[in-house]
Amino acid sequence: MTRRTPPTLADMIEAGRAYEQRLRGAQASLEAALVTGRSTDGVVVVLATGLGRLRAVQVSPTVFDNRDVTALQDAIAQAVRAAAANAAALSAEKMGPIEINLH
Repeated sequence: MTRRTPPTLADMIEAGRAYEQRLRGAQASLEAALVTGRSTDGVVVVLATGLGRLRAVQVSPTVFDNRDVTALQDAIAQAVRAAAANAAALSAEKMGPIEINLH
């Protein structure tokens, strides 16, 4: 039976630095990634980074034909929620579970 040597302080520091580098790499990858969110009717599309930074909101011109403000507001909210969910899923894939808030 072989006995394991406990890690030294230098080993733990090196492991911490390696972990920090992996997190920084994942964070940079998420910042560069774009996720989308669509309203259920498809008239609004939201683009955000993998970290949840809102980049653009696209609204179909057909939405203005109906002049339904409530429907447009709902569509925007649906698209933002979908983009946040997609950003959270991408983040969980890259970094493990975290909370994403669009801002």
